Amino acid sequence: MIRINRKALLQSGMLVLCAAAMLVVIGIGFRVYVSRYLNIQDVYVASRDIPPRTKIEEDDLMVLHIPQAYVLEHTYTRKEDILGKYTEIQGMIPAGSAFYLGMLYEEKDLPDYPSSQLKQGQAAYTAEIDYAKLGGPIIAGQRVDIYVSVEKRDELPVTDCLFEGVRVLSVKDFKGLEINDPNSSGTPYFVILAINKDDVNTLSVAEKVGDIRMIASSNTYNTEEEAVLCADSPIIRYLTEQENEDLL
Repeated sequence: MIRINRKALLQSGMLVLCAAAMLVVIGIGFRVYVSRYLNIQDVYVASRDIPPRTKIEEDDLMVLHIPQAYVLEHTYTRKEDILGKYTEIQGMIPAGSAFYLGMLYEEKDLPDYPSSQLKQGQAAYTAEIDYAKLGGPIIAGQRVDIYVSVEKRDELPVTDCLFEGVRVLSVKDFKGLEINDPNSSGTPYFVILAINKDDVNTLSVAEKVGDIRMIASSNTYNTEEEAVLCADSPIIRYLTEQENEDLL
């Protein structure tokens, strides 16, 4: 009959527990050592291939623990700096790639953002503006009425409203920077307007033969009708004549 030495068994169990505890302590100590001396940093990378012009969501991210020495300059390391931004319009972020400055944009800063604000049947029309002829400050999202003045030899100039309630998509300076950009000169140089596709040629002719002036519209913001062509305006008849002459 085998007799169990309970004291020896208890001692063996204690030794096993002590050994396990020591291994845990050593493991924690090693991790603390590595983190302290290698300066381990959390870096967020793409969990999948992220297509161009995609809004970054929580599921698109996974975290890696990397020594600081291996983290490249201009790498986003904070999740809040990544979530909600958009990938650039001409590049995919491959799975496993970190996120770098220049790869992500706020929606309003996307290069094609003005075009993305168009309604069905509209086109983005870029027009140069004379700051001195602006009828007050103009900002993106505002509605403006577009007046055209055409000088005629030996006659009174033709001046009238061409469009009512035109939505401003963007206002930029001569360098192409948004007016509210910290690096902008702050002086409007051109605006991007939401115009019906069928009226693009009319506005082009107006720019070619006359002076354009933009006045803040009484229908400033939330309105269903946009870029309404003033069909009964005498300026329309004149522009139509100019279009017909160009076709001859």
